[in-house]
Amino acid sequence: MTMISDLPQDLVENVLSRVPLMTSMRKVRSTCKRWNALSRDPDFAKRFVKGLSTLIIMRSEFRLWLMRVDFQGSLNNKYDLDVAPYVKEGKLTSLNNSDPEISKVFHCNGLLLCSTKDNRRLVVWNPYLGQTRRIKPRIAFHKRDLYALGYDVNKNQKILRFLDDNTTFRNPYFIYEIYDLKSSSWRVLDVNADWEIDYYHRGLSLKGSAYFFAKEKMEWDGEEEIDVTDQETFLLCFDFTRERFGPRLPLPFHSHAEETVALSSVREEQLAVLYQGDSSCLVEIWVTNRIEPNAVSWSKLFLSVDIETLFGPHLFHFAGGSFIIDEEQKLAVIFDKDEEEMYNKAYLIGENGCYKTLDLQEDTYHRAETGEFTSMPLVCSYFPTSVKIQQRARRGKRKERDY
Repeated sequence: MTMISDLPQDLVENVLSRVPLMTSMRKVRSTCKRWNALSRDPDFAKRFVKGLSTLIIMRSEFRLWLMRVDFQGSLNNKYDLDVAPYVKEGKLTSLNNSDPEISKVFHCNGLLLCSTKDNRRLVVWNPYLGQTRRIKPRIAFHKRDLYALGYDVNKNQKILRFLDDNTTFRNPYFIYEIYDLKSSSWRVLDVNADWEIDYYHRGLSLKGSAYFFAKEKMEWDGEEEIDVTDQETFLLCFDFTRERFGPRLPLPFHSHAEETVALSSVREEQLAVLYQGDSSCLVEIWVTNRIEPNAVSWSKLFLSVDIETLFGPHLFHFAGGSFIIDEEQKLAVIFDKDEEEMYNKAYLIGENGCYKTLDLQEDTYHRAETGEFTSMPLVCSYFPTSVKIQQRARRGKRKERDY
């Protein structure tokens, strides 16, 4: 009688490549030791995702969902508004079988850094391996914390945490610190910031560094209003090798605080930026042709679409800012809410008039109830990896418990 473990290697790989992504990986690994070892092999992980549609993780209603976007299918069915460009694979619930409410998520090289809605837990998570690690704070976490996950030149994984909260004029609150997963320790950073980053403007990771949309810090006396139209905006990079912020990197446009600017990654190699003015229905998307901690250069305009001719007058929310692109098909999917901020929506746009609007689902945690911009649909590209979360080596002591 032939056992599952006796099947030829090429047949096993063919079978495993057909299972529904990470939602079934736990069952695959429990089948037998051989399948468990194969599913964790780095080369198999690369072959597993090669040729698949774009994978994304969407946070909606403070839960994480794995989704697959089919740009080619969208192009072939561009006139059929009932054909969605995405397939929902399932909810990610591998955090030791718990189901916490996730308010923030940051993706880096297949790892996720998740912050819970109650601001009590910060967790590094590899959904593909089902591995997690809880990070304990040096100072209690804050709802306006900004986080980034990255790695240095030696592949040491690190977490950036910073808070620059000047909303209370008399008692501004500042924290800049970095956590080294290898040594399990926090270090305070010496940062004299002449810039600021809004807490709802999440950054993104490229090649181990973190990039943010930032703006010039302007002095406020607590009384007179500030004219934000003259405020300089730019990109800012945090280099995890040097453990410092770099110089201001220019954007291909000028924007101010109440306009929509969002960042996205392209193959985890280049950076894309979306811009829409506060009184215009013109959406522009630019892509870099070179991006480093100390330098950036932009290619020609990737996409410019007047969405008023497609969807009617619509301004994407300045605090939403989630989108993905397909360079070959010249398409973009923008994730936002409807005008009443009750339903999550996806907008498919392209240079050749390809467009769709899709209702994702009702969001019972909409901002009118929560008062938080974190209830906006948040999307990031995802690339499964067999890279393990670093653990501190301890001799003669019990291993640190995961989350």
